[in-house]
Amino acid sequence: RQGVFAMSHNLFQFIGNITRDVVLSHAESGATRVQLDLAVDRSWRDQSGEKQQKTDFFRIKAFGKLAENAAKYLGKGSKVFVDGRVEPTRFERDGKTVYGIDFIASGIQYLDTKAPLGQG
Repeated sequence: RQGVFAMSHNLFQFIGNITRDVVLSHAESGATRVQLDLAVDRSWRDQSGEKQQKTDFFRIKAFGKLAENAAKYLGKGSKVFVDGRVEPTRFERDGKTVYGIDFIASGIQYLDTKAPLGQG
């Protein structure tokens, strides 16, 4: 019987605020890219019933037309819904292997935009 657990799934979804203006750059391959620095709030109640809150920060990469539009319309404070895939990374630093995770956006929905500095 094939069920939900027979499939692979690699997806992230975040709703949060951009922490600095999005700036377009070019990847080594020549593709246009941006890095979105996103603050995502979460809250819960502790054992005594007190509300607690924490902000998590994520660095998200976007490429191509998605990146171009983000750089054009998203400034610091913009609220967005971002979804995409998680990609493990590995590189050598000072003779040691360093592991990390990249968040690669496949979609960005603009929920409340703030123009980047220098744009009306």
